[in-house]
Amino acid sequence: MANWKNKINQTKYGIIAGLTLPVLGFFIAFLVNGGDLSFSTFWQIFTQNCDVQYYSNVRSQCQDTRQSTAMFCVLANMLAFYFSFFLNRLDRFSKGLVFITLLLAAISVLFIY
Repeated sequence: MANWKNKINQTKYGIIAGLTLPVLGFFIAFLVNGGDLSFSTFWQIFTQNCDVQYYSNVRSQCQDTRQSTAMFCVLANMLAFYFSFFLNRLDRFSKGLVFITLLLAAISVLFIY
């Protein structure tokens, strides 16, 4: 039982998990928030500049979609942190996961606001 913990308790695995779990969170956000939109349309809403929209209701909808999608991405990492740090005491894995999560959160704040 402790053997798998020793193998996975490395910072590089935490960084890898921190980079892949937000992608999974993005797909979950697409399934939850996408509704009847295609994936390419959902991606365009997520990546387009909301400030070029002239109508305030379209701009607010665009920002709300981006915020909720970013929250799904961050929640995936938070769930992994809960299982890795609090339940299994994988300290080095959690260190890499937290580093990437903080980096992605700072980047998302730059793009959302």
